[in-house]
Amino acid sequence: MLMTAAISVQGVTKRYGNVVALDGVDLEIPAGTVYALLGPNGAGKTTLVEILEGFRRADGGQVSVLGMDPQDRSLDFRSRIGIVLQSQGSVDQFTARELVHAWAAAYPNPMDPDAVLELVGLADHADRRGAKFSGGMKRRLDLALGVVGNPDLLFLDEPTTGFDAVARRQAWETVRSMTAQGRTILMTTHYLEEAEALSDQIGVIAHGRLIIEGTIWDLRRQLGSATRVSWRPAADLELDAIPGGNAWQQSESGRLTIETDRPTSLLSELIRWADAAGLDELPELWVRSPSLEELYLELVGEDETAEAASEAVE
Repeated sequence: MLMTAAISVQGVTKRYGNVVALDGVDLEIPAGTVYALLGPNGAGKTTLVEILEGFRRADGGQVSVLGMDPQDRSLDFRSRIGIVLQSQGSVDQFTARELVHAWAAAYPNPMDPDAVLELVGLADHADRRGAKFSGGMKRRLDLALGVVGNPDLLFLDEPTTGFDAVARRQAWETVRSMTAQGRTILMTTHYLEEAEALSDQIGVIAHGRLIIEGTIWDLRRQLGSATRVSWRPAADLELDAIPGGNAWQQSESGRLTIETDRPTSLLSELIRWADAAGLDELPELWVRSPSLEELYLELVGEDETAEAASEAVE
Protein backbone atom coordinates (compact mmCIF):
# COMPACT_ATOMS: atom_id res chain seq x y z
CA MET A 1 0.00 0.00 0.00
CA LEU A 2 1.41 3.39 -0.98
CA MET A 3 1.74 5.70 2.00
CA THR A 4 1.12 9.35 1.16
CA ALA A 5 2.14 10.79 4.54
CA ALA A 6 5.42 9.92 6.23
CA ILE A 7 4.45 11.94 9.32
CA SER A 8 0.95 12.71 10.54
CA VAL A 9 0.32 14.70 13.72
CA GLN A 10 -3.08 15.72 15.04
CA GLY A 11 -3.71 17.93 18.04
CA VAL A 12 -0.44 17.13 19.81
CA THR A 13 0.10 18.77 23.18
CA LYS A 14 2.95 18.72 25.67
CA ARG A 15 3.38 20.52 28.98
CA TYR A 16 6.28 20.84 31.37
CA GLY A 17 4.65 21.90 34.61
CA ASN A 18 2.96 25.23 33.89
CA VAL A 19 4.81 25.68 30.60
CA VAL A 20 2.94 24.73 27.43
CA ALA A 21 5.57 23.43 24.99
CA LEU A 22 3.12 22.23 22.32
CA ASP A 23 -0.42 23.53 22.06
CA GLY A 24 -2.49 21.44 19.65
CA VAL A 25 -0.04 21.00 16.78
CA ASP A 26 -1.32 19.56 13.49
CA LEU A 27 1.24 18.51 10.92
CA GLU A 28 1.35 16.29 7.86
CA ILE A 29 4.50 15.66 5.85
CA PRO A 30 4.15 13.81 2.53
CA ALA A 31 6.56 10.97 1.82
CA GLY A 32 9.56 11.89 -0.31
CA THR A 33 9.68 15.56 0.65
CA VAL A 34 11.98 17.82 2.65
CA TYR A 35 10.19 19.67 5.44
CA ALA A 36 11.99 22.48 7.26
CA LEU A 37 10.69 23.15 10.77
CA LEU A 38 11.70 26.64 11.86
CA GLY A 39 11.19 28.63 15.01
CA PRO A 40 13.01 30.60 17.69
CA ASN A 41 14.58 28.86 20.67
CA GLY A 42 11.94 27.66 23.11
CA ALA A 43 9.25 27.60 20.42
CA GLY A 44 8.61 23.86 20.80
CA LYS A 45 10.33 22.44 17.73
CA THR A 46 12.80 20.28 19.67
CA THR A 47 9.98 18.83 21.76
CA LEU A 48 7.96 18.06 18.65
CA VAL A 49 10.89 16.39 16.87
CA GLU A 50 11.72 14.28 19.94
CA ILE A 51 8.09 13.09 20.05
CA LEU A 52 8.31 12.11 16.39
CA GLU A 53 11.58 10.26 17.03
CA GLY A 54 10.03 8.37 19.93
CA PHE A 55 12.26 9.89 22.60
CA ARG A 56 9.48 11.87 24.27
CA ARG A 57 5.80 11.14 24.88
CA ALA A 58 3.06 13.60 23.96
CA ASP A 59 0.48 14.46 26.60
CA GLY A 60 -2.33 14.43 24.05
CA GLY A 61 -3.12 14.05 20.38
CA GLN A 62 -2.22 11.45 17.78
CA VAL A 63 1.17 10.80 16.18
CA SER A 64 1.93 8.51 13.24
CA VAL A 65 5.43 8.19 11.80
CA LEU A 66 5.82 5.88 8.80
CA GLY A 67 2.43 4.47 9.75
CA MET A 68 3.61 3.53 13.26
CA ASP A 69 3.39 4.91 16.79
CA PRO A 70 6.93 6.13 17.55
CA GLN A 71 6.39 5.39 21.24
CA ASP A 72 6.40 1.68 20.47
CA ARG A 73 10.08 2.00 19.47
CA SER A 74 9.76 -1.23 17.52
CA LEU A 75 12.74 -2.67 15.64
CA ASP A 76 10.93 -1.94 12.37
CA PHE A 77 10.47 1.70 13.37
CA ARG A 78 14.05 2.19 14.50
CA SER A 79 15.46 0.53 11.38
CA ARG A 80 13.50 2.84 9.09
CA ILE A 81 14.49 6.19 10.60
CA GLY A 82 17.83 7.97 10.67
CA ILE A 83 18.74 10.70 13.15
CA VAL A 84 21.50 13.27 12.78
CA LEU A 85 21.80 15.10 16.09
CA GLN A 86 23.80 18.26 16.63
CA SER A 87 26.43 15.99 18.14
CA GLN A 88 26.68 12.18 17.91
CA GLY A 89 29.22 11.86 20.73
CA SER A 90 32.93 11.13 20.73
CA VAL A 91 34.38 9.52 17.61
CA ASP A 92 38.02 10.33 18.31
CA GLN A 93 39.33 6.75 18.69
CA PHE A 94 37.92 5.34 15.47
CA THR A 95 38.34 5.92 11.77
CA ALA A 96 35.43 7.07 9.68
CA ARG A 97 35.41 3.73 7.86
CA GLU A 98 35.30 1.74 11.11
CA LEU A 99 32.41 3.79 12.47
CA VAL A 100 30.28 3.71 9.32
CA HIS A 101 30.79 -0.04 8.89
CA ALA A 102 29.92 -0.65 12.56
CA TRP A 103 26.73 1.45 12.26
CA ALA A 104 25.76 -0.37 9.06
CA ALA A 105 26.02 -3.74 10.79
CA ALA A 106 23.24 -2.73 13.19
CA TYR A 107 20.63 -2.37 10.40
CA PRO A 108 18.81 -5.06 8.41
CA ASN A 109 19.17 -3.32 5.03
CA PRO A 110 22.01 -0.80 5.20
CA MET A 111 23.53 1.20 2.41
CA ASP A 112 27.04 0.31 1.26
CA PRO A 113 29.27 2.02 3.87
CA ASP A 114 31.92 2.98 1.34
CA ALA A 115 29.25 4.49 -0.94
CA VAL A 116 28.00 6.51 2.04
CA LEU A 117 31.49 7.83 2.75
CA GLU A 118 31.65 8.90 -0.90
CA LEU A 119 28.20 10.47 -0.65
CA VAL A 120 29.15 12.72 2.27
CA GLY A 121 32.58 13.61 0.90
CA LEU A 122 34.72 11.54 3.29
CA ALA A 123 36.02 8.87 0.91
CA ASP A 124 39.49 10.45 0.85
CA HIS A 125 39.57 10.60 4.68
CA ALA A 126 37.93 7.26 5.46
CA ASP A 127 40.95 5.85 7.31
CA ARG A 128 41.65 8.96 9.37
CA ARG A 129 40.71 8.84 13.05
CA GLY A 130 38.02 11.17 14.33
CA ALA A 131 40.51 12.94 16.60
CA LYS A 132 42.10 14.41 13.47
CA PHE A 133 38.82 15.56 11.94
CA SER A 134 37.87 19.20 11.70
CA GLY A 135 34.47 20.28 12.99
CA GLY A 136 33.03 20.22 9.49
CA MET A 137 34.40 16.74 8.81
CA LYS A 138 32.90 15.44 12.04
CA ARG A 139 29.57 16.86 10.94
CA ARG A 140 29.89 14.98 7.65
CA LEU A 141 30.57 11.84 9.64
CA ASP A 142 27.42 12.53 11.69
CA LEU A 143 25.49 12.67 8.43
CA ALA A 144 27.07 9.42 7.23
CA LEU A 145 26.06 7.64 10.44
CA GLY A 146 22.53 8.98 10.09
CA VAL A 147 22.00 7.69 6.56
CA VAL A 148 23.98 4.43 6.43
CA GLY A 149 20.99 2.48 7.81
CA ASN A 150 19.14 3.30 4.58
CA PRO A 151 16.28 5.12 6.35
CA ASP A 152 12.95 5.97 4.81
CA LEU A 153 12.80 9.03 7.08
CA LEU A 154 15.75 11.16 8.14
CA PHE A 155 15.75 13.69 10.97
CA LEU A 156 18.38 16.40 10.51
CA ASP A 157 19.06 18.69 13.46
CA GLU A 158 21.12 21.71 12.35
CA PRO A 159 22.89 19.55 9.73
CA THR A 160 25.52 22.06 8.56
CA THR A 161 26.51 23.79 11.80
CA GLY A 162 30.24 24.45 11.63
CA PHE A 163 30.44 24.14 7.83
CA ASP A 164 32.03 26.77 5.66
CA ALA A 165 30.10 28.00 2.62
CA VAL A 166 31.57 25.42 0.23
CA ALA A 167 31.02 22.49 2.60
CA ARG A 168 27.47 23.65 3.30
CA ARG A 169 26.56 23.57 -0.37
CA GLN A 170 28.17 20.16 -0.77
CA ALA A 171 26.01 18.94 2.12
CA TRP A 172 22.96 20.39 0.36
CA GLU A 173 23.77 18.24 -2.67
CA THR A 174 23.97 15.22 -0.38
CA VAL A 175 20.52 15.99 1.00
CA ARG A 176 19.14 16.46 -2.52
CA SER A 177 20.57 13.13 -3.62
CA MET A 178 18.85 11.41 -0.71
CA THR A 179 15.46 12.91 -1.47
CA ALA A 180 15.92 11.98 -5.12
CA GLN A 181 15.95 8.38 -3.88
CA GLY A 182 12.53 8.88 -2.30
CA ARG A 183 13.51 9.55 1.30
CA THR A 184 11.61 11.95 3.53
CA ILE A 185 13.61 14.51 5.50
CA LEU A 186 12.54 16.60 8.47
CA MET A 187 15.14 19.24 9.22
CA THR A 188 15.56 21.97 11.77
CA THR A 189 18.00 24.75 10.98
CA HIS A 190 18.84 28.30 11.96
CA TYR A 191 20.26 28.91 8.48
CA LEU A 192 17.20 30.26 6.70
CA GLU A 193 19.00 30.25 3.35
CA GLU A 194 19.47 26.51 3.85
CA ALA A 195 15.78 25.95 4.53
CA GLU A 196 14.84 28.00 1.47
CA ALA A 197 17.30 26.11 -0.76
CA LEU A 198 16.39 22.58 0.33
CA SER A 199 12.82 22.37 1.55
CA ASP A 200 9.66 21.50 -0.32
CA GLN A 201 7.56 22.63 2.64
CA ILE A 202 8.31 25.05 5.48
CA GLY A 203 6.62 25.22 8.86
CA VAL A 204 7.17 27.92 11.46
CA ILE A 205 6.45 27.11 15.09
CA ALA A 206 6.18 29.73 17.82
CA HIS A 207 4.88 29.50 21.39
CA GLY A 208 4.00 25.85 20.86
CA ARG A 209 1.81 26.42 17.80
CA LEU A 210 2.45 25.87 14.12
CA ILE A 211 1.64 29.40 12.99
CA ILE A 212 2.17 29.01 9.24
CA GLU A 213 3.30 26.38 6.73
CA GLY A 214 3.55 25.78 3.01
CA THR A 215 6.01 26.33 0.20
CA ILE A 216 8.02 29.53 0.11
CA TRP A 217 5.49 30.82 -2.43
CA ASP A 218 2.61 29.87 -0.12
CA LEU A 219 4.22 31.82 2.71
CA ARG A 220 4.67 34.88 0.52
CA ARG A 221 1.04 34.69 -0.55
CA GLN A 222 -0.31 34.11 2.96
CA LEU A 223 1.69 37.02 4.35
CA GLY A 224 0.78 39.30 1.47
CA SER A 225 4.46 40.04 0.89
CA ALA A 226 5.06 42.10 -2.22
CA THR A 227 7.66 41.57 -4.94
CA ARG A 228 10.04 44.45 -5.62
CA VAL A 229 10.85 45.62 -9.14
CA SER A 230 13.64 48.13 -9.58
CA TRP A 231 15.61 49.76 -12.40
CA ARG A 232 17.58 52.90 -13.17
CA PRO A 233 16.13 55.19 -15.87
CA ALA A 234 18.18 57.74 -17.77
CA ALA A 235 18.15 61.16 -16.17
CA ASP A 236 16.37 62.77 -19.12
CA LEU A 237 13.66 60.10 -19.47
CA GLU A 238 10.04 61.20 -19.15
CA LEU A 239 8.62 59.12 -16.29
CA ASP A 240 4.98 60.21 -16.15
CA ALA A 241 3.71 57.41 -18.39
CA ILE A 242 5.54 54.53 -16.69
CA PRO A 243 3.11 51.70 -15.75
CA GLY A 244 2.53 51.85 -12.00
CA GLY A 245 2.29 55.62 -11.91
CA ASN A 246 2.80 57.22 -8.52
CA ALA A 247 3.57 53.88 -6.84
CA TRP A 248 7.18 54.12 -8.05
CA GLN A 249 9.64 55.45 -5.48
CA GLN A 250 12.78 57.19 -6.73
CA SER A 251 15.92 57.19 -4.62
CA GLU A 252 18.44 60.02 -4.50
CA SER A 253 20.61 58.07 -6.93
CA GLY A 254 17.74 57.98 -9.41
CA ARG A 255 16.78 54.29 -9.08
CA LEU A 256 13.07 53.52 -9.34
CA THR A 257 11.53 50.85 -7.10
CA ILE A 258 7.98 49.59 -6.82
CA GLU A 259 6.31 46.92 -4.68
CA THR A 260 3.65 44.82 -6.40
CA ASP A 261 1.61 41.67 -5.88
CA ARG A 262 1.34 41.21 -9.68
CA PRO A 263 4.98 41.25 -10.87
CA THR A 264 4.38 39.33 -14.11
CA SER A 265 1.67 41.71 -15.29
CA LEU A 266 3.66 44.76 -14.25
CA LEU A 267 6.76 43.56 -16.07
CA SER A 268 4.75 42.88 -19.22
CA GLU A 269 3.33 46.40 -19.10
CA LEU A 270 6.75 47.85 -18.35
CA ILE A 271 8.37 46.07 -21.30
CA ARG A 272 5.61 47.22 -23.67
CA TRP A 273 6.02 50.78 -22.41
CA ALA A 274 9.81 50.61 -22.85
CA ASP A 275 9.41 49.32 -26.40
CA ALA A 276 6.96 52.11 -27.26
CA ALA A 277 9.33 54.66 -25.72
CA GLY A 278 12.18 53.40 -27.91
CA LEU A 279 14.21 51.86 -25.07
CA ASP A 280 16.35 48.86 -25.96
CA GLU A 281 16.55 47.79 -22.32
CA LEU A 282 15.66 48.76 -18.77
CA PRO A 283 19.05 49.49 -17.17
CA GLU A 284 19.96 47.55 -14.00
CA LEU A 285 16.55 45.87 -13.87
CA TRP A 286 15.99 43.40 -11.05
CA VAL A 287 12.95 41.61 -9.69
CA ARG A 288 13.11 40.30 -6.15
CA SER A 289 10.62 38.39 -4.03
CA PRO A 290 11.05 38.53 -0.24
CA SER A 291 13.48 35.94 1.09
CA LEU A 292 12.56 33.37 3.70
CA GLU A 293 14.57 35.40 6.21
CA GLU A 294 12.42 38.46 5.56
CA LEU A 295 9.23 36.42 5.87
CA TYR A 296 10.52 34.82 9.07
CA LEU A 297 11.34 38.22 10.55
CA GLU A 298 7.81 39.32 9.77
CA LEU A 299 6.43 36.29 11.60
CA VAL A 300 8.56 36.02 14.74
CA GLY A 301 10.34 39.37 15.04
CA GLU A 302 13.90 40.53 14.71
CA ASP A 303 14.94 39.95 18.33
CA GLU A 304 14.08 36.24 18.28
CA THR A 305 15.68 35.73 14.87
CA ALA A 306 18.88 37.48 15.93
CA GLU A 307 19.06 35.31 19.05
CA ALA A 308 18.58 32.14 17.02
CA ALA A 309 21.19 33.19 14.46
CA SER A 310 23.76 34.07 17.12
CA GLU A 311 23.35 30.71 18.81
CA ALA A 312 23.78 28.92 15.49
CA VAL A 313 27.16 30.63 15.05
CA GLU A 314 28.40 29.86 18.56
